[in-house]
Amino acid sequence: MNGSQQLRRKQFYENLNEGDALIMFAGSAPRKTADATYPFFANRNFYYLTGVLQAKSIFLAVNRGGEIEETLFINEKNPLAERWNGYLISHEEASECSGIEKVMNLERFDEVLGDILKSRSVSNLWYDFDKFDEGRKDAAQNQHSESILSAHPWVTLKNAYPEICAARTIKDAGEIARIREALALTRDGIHAMMKAAKPGMYEYQLEGVFNKVLADAGVREPAFANIVSGGRNNFYIHYEEPMGILKDGDLILTDVGARKNQYVSDISRPFPVNGKFTPEQKKVYSIALKVNKELMGLLVPGKVSFEEIEAHASRRIREELVAAGYLGEDEEVSKYYWHRGTHHIGLDVHDVGPPGQPIAPGMVFTIDVGIYMEEENIGFRIEDNVVITETGYEHLSSDIVREIDDIEAMMS
Repeated sequence: MNGSQQLRRKQFYENLNEGDALIMFAGSAPRKTADATYPFFANRNFYYLTGVLQAKSIFLAVNRGGEIEETLFINEKNPLAERWNGYLISHEEASECSGIEKVMNLERFDEVLGDILKSRSVSNLWYDFDKFDEGRKDAAQNQHSESILSAHPWVTLKNAYPEICAARTIKDAGEIARIREALALTRDGIHAMMKAAKPGMYEYQLEGVFNKVLADAGVREPAFANIVSGGRNNFYIHYEEPMGILKDGDLILTDVGARKNQYVSDISRPFPVNGKFTPEQKKVYSIALKVNKELMGLLVPGKVSFEEIEAHASRRIREELVAAGYLGEDEEVSKYYWHRGTHHIGLDVHDVGPPGQPIAPGMVFTIDVGIYMEEENIGFRIEDNVVITETGYEHLSSDIVREIDDIEAMMS
C-alpha cells in the first residue's frame, strides 16, 4: 500500500511551510513483567503515514526550500538480536513498504536531527501529540519534544494529530476493502457462535469458538477484547472476563470484531442461549432492531451528524419503550438506554474523527442500539457497520444475521 501512504504524506505536507519538520514515532512495547513486554502495537498515525510496523522506528520529514526530504530510521538488522526476538525488516523492505527512499539506521536519528537544528534551517517541529497521551512523560513524542525544547528553546512545537486524524476519518477504497475482510471474518465467527451455543456452556468456551474462526484464517487476536456474556452479565457494558455459565432462557450478548491487515470491524449480536427468543425478548429486540433500521435511513451525506443520529436514537427508543409499556411518560430513556451508538471504525475500534461534522462519503462507522432492562433480565445491543457513499450508505454487515427468524434458523 505504499502508494496510499505516499498520498497521505503528500496531503499532510500541505501543512508544512519552509523551515517546518515532522517527527513521528512508531513506539515500543510497554513492559509487562520483570523480563517480558506486551506485544508491540505500532502507533496508528505512524502506520497510517508510513505503512511500517517495526518497533522504535522514527519518521522525519523536513521542508527545505519547498522540497520535502523524507527519512525513515529503523533498527539495523542484527542476526543475534533476531535470534532472540524475531525478524527485523531491512532498509530495502522498509523503503518498499513505505515509499520512503531514504532509510537510515535508528542510531543516526539524533545526529541527523541535531545537525538540522544546529543549522537553524528548521524552526517549527510538528509532533503527533495524541490527546490521550497528554501529560504522559513516557510517551515518545512528549519525551522527545521536551528534550528538544530544553536544548533548543527557540524551536516552536506544532501538533500534527488533528490534521492526521481528520484525514483518517475518510477511508479510501483500500481501507474499506480491508474493513470488508475484517467483517467477513467477524461474520463467520458470530455465526459459528450462534451454531455452537447451548445451555451449560461457559462464556469463555463460546468466546473460544469465535477465536478459533479467526485463528483458522491466520488472525491471532481480535480487534479488541471480546465481549461474550450471558444473562445478567450483559449489564456490564465492557465485560472482558467471560467466566459465567450460559443458562437456558437467557440472552447471549456478543460484541466482537476481527482485525485484518490492521483494519477492524465492531459488531454486536444478541441471541438466545437455547436458540429460541421468549415473547418478551422478541418484543424488546424488535424495538431495538426497528430503531437501528430507522437510524440507517437517516444516513444522507452532508445532511446529518453523529449528534443528530444520537438524538434521533434517544427520542425513538423512548417513544417505543413508552408505547410498549416499559417506560412511564415522565421517565427518562437513560433508564434503559445507556450509551451512544455511533463511532468511527478503521485502524482503531473507536477510530479518530473530528466531532460534530456532517457525515461524508468514505466515513465508516457503527450504528448501535442498546436496551438494558435489568428487572426483565433483558440486556443487549444490535451494532452494525456502515460506509457512507456519494448518495447514501452501504450496510457493510448486512450478511450477519439479525432478524429474529434468521437467528433462530441459524441456531437450529
